[in-house]
Amino acid sequence: MHITVPQNELDQAATIVSSLSSRSTGPHPALGSLLIEAGEHGVQLRGTDFESMVQVNVQAKIERPGRIIVAADTFRDLIKLLPPKSEVVFEEVSGKAHIFTEDNEYNLMTDPADDFPDWNTEEPLSSFQVSQKVLKSMLEATIYALPIKDHRRVLLGVHFDLADNRLQLTATDGKKLGRVTTPIPEVEGQQKITMTVPRKLAENLVRSLGNEGPAELELGERQITARFSNVLYRCNALEGKYPDCDAVIPKEFPIRIVLNRESFLQSARRAGVVTDEKNRSIILTFRDNKCHFRSMAHDVGNFHGDLKLDYTEPELEIAFNFQFLAETLSSFSDPNVILHVKTRNTPVVFKSREDDNRLALLMPIKLSEARAGAGAAAGAEAED
Repeated sequence: MHITVPQNELDQAATIVSSLSSRSTGPHPALGSLLIEAGEHGVQLRGTDFESMVQVNVQAKIERPGRIIVAADTFRDLIKLLPPKSEVVFEEVSGKAHIFTEDNEYNLMTDPADDFPDWNTEEPLSSFQVSQKVLKSMLEATIYALPIKDHRRVLLGVHFDLADNRLQLTATDGKKLGRVTTPIPEVEGQQKITMTVPRKLAENLVRSLGNEGPAELELGERQITARFSNVLYRCNALEGKYPDCDAVIPKEFPIRIVLNRESFLQSARRAGVVTDEKNRSIILTFRDNKCHFRSMAHDVGNFHGDLKLDYTEPELEIAFNFQFLAETLSSFSDPNVILHVKTRNTPVVFKSREDDNRLALLMPIKLSEARAGAGAAAGAEAED
């Protein structure tokens, strides 16, 4: 193999591929490594963790084709540190990767390219296009609600639901939920299909998607493919039946409160400084055109603070896990969000004031539990 590649192109490709490959460890050479292949279709960098794979095409001058495996992290780091806009020459010499520019030279150990696994590709059942910017925004609006771990493996991914010429993404950990919908005017193949995409693919897509151009998605029986720009991702879906989240979203809300997202988030963060370790609870009281925040931890202290807002309804007292509330508010980019409340003990819904196609659900904490968690000093307060 002997190729010449612009440093900026190689840097982008190595960063994308290593973000998938380098997160896995194990005895197989492909784990933690990337394949560089130069052939009739150009130069491709490829990585896999056996559950998903990524391939990035780069522009290059090919003097001699070939295939070679190198350590993903090492290759990414050295390419990033080479002079910007330089021409990087990559050559295989006696089983080593010889990488050099005008003033820099590396020789890396390699593994046989035949050790890199092939990927079995399913025929897609449905395919459609969505803009990269929209898909990235949809994933960002849902990933925050994924659990770190859960015995229900299907909850460890973002649920894709294609039906009635619209794509709906949902993620939940049982206490918070993110959901966003976008129209899909043209769908080839099966018009209705669902699939749950693992967190790792969702996070890598967010990092790789741009703000211009389309992304083509293909959904198969057990596999999803995403193509955009010079990048291709393919991943096995999570097995299991995704829960019916519609059943937990209230349909009627007698209370509707417009919040300045940043101001409300800052007040919540102040309260969150003194919360107990168990449920991180803060108590909010809406009355007389303000929200009163209070929190307490028996071994730390307490907090009281007010925030002015437009509220003239009867007094409403409700408690939340501070961390979940902050994550929910941070998932929005709008300056104002609308809080919809049915009762203080039923799920509340946050909606964008500008985009009716997305919502975030958050389960409150029972006031009795919030007060109990605050310690003995809260015992003087009335029980829920």
